[in-house]
Amino acid sequence: MRPAADLSKPCQLLDDYPLSRSRSACEASQLIGRALSPHQLHVRNRADHFEARHNQIHLGQVALNVLSYGAEVEIDPGERGDYYLLQLPLQGRARVNCNGQEAWVGTDTMSVLQPRAQTRMVWTSDCAMIMVQIPSQMLRNEGDADGPLPALRLTRSRHDPAVAAWWQAVTDMTRNLHSHGAQWLRHPAAFGAMEAFLLSGLQLLGPSNLGADDNAKATHAGNASRLQRALDHIHAHVHESHHLADIAGVACMSPRALEAAFRRRFDLSPLAYARAVRLEAVHQVLQMAALDGHPTLLSDVALHHGFIHMGRFAAYYKQHFGCSPSVTLRGHAQH
Repeated sequence: MRPAADLSKPCQLLDDYPLSRSRSACEASQLIGRALSPHQLHVRNRADHFEARHNQIHLGQVALNVLSYGAEVEIDPGERGDYYLLQLPLQGRARVNCNGQEAWVGTDTMSVLQPRAQTRMVWTSDCAMIMVQIPSQMLRNEGDADGPLPALRLTRSRHDPAVAAWWQAVTDMTRNLHSHGAQWLRHPAAFGAMEAFLLSGLQLLGPSNLGADDNAKATHAGNASRLQRALDHIHAHVHESHHLADIAGVACMSPRALEAAFRRRFDLSPLAYARAVRLEAVHQVLQMAALDGHPTLLSDVALHHGFIHMGRFAAYYKQHFGCSPSVTLRGHAQH
């Protein structure tokens, strides 16, 4: 287990998930460009202190990045990739120009870079940021893959309580993953829940964050709310097998729309997601039984969590955890 993040060195957050390290601006622009957008990188001063440090962890399709350069740099990606980038400075400042709008951001102001926007930035030498990378299709209206993208405001102040709440949630999640990422990586369904939480939390930022008309805003918020109802239902009924029509009915969505929403959000069908949640619950019960030494029948645990066919249950379990449920119950594997 890693120690808690040293907040005096925020650039080291998520150091167990390094994507690139470089003391060369040319090399750093190539390495970081592969994960974000191709760009030109110029060191403006303190070149001898330059050390690009980029850490990244994926929560499904959403990625959390921690980036710093150690020197004052100018970043010019031209037209960015097809994703939103929400930048939350941990220290230092940056001047951001996006589609002709310019602003300074720091530890009290977040910035939102639009997909495919003309962008240029200057980071101070001490600047380090958490950056939440969200593919654009994830913020489109559910079921409207060709619909317009929401136009988010370039900056939001941390003095806004809603922004402060979401910012703190992102920071806390990043620190938790820094210290306990190896544990979370064992539970893909938990990563999906984290991703859903971050996306639903964007609704806290309020309708002023969107540039679309009121009907589009209401539709987008309503679809996010319906998907959340489906997730809540699945997690609240972890001891039951599920039918697509039942989940769709709870969410007030058509089965086809629900399938599309889950595919976009988790790259899983609703039933595959629900099965993963039930497998995680079974896994926890078996681990506790192994630790406590309580006599436990696998068939009882499986049936209690809605798995009727024991052969299929064992196959699903091994595929998900890499070992059979009996191995976990005997305490011979730590998963």
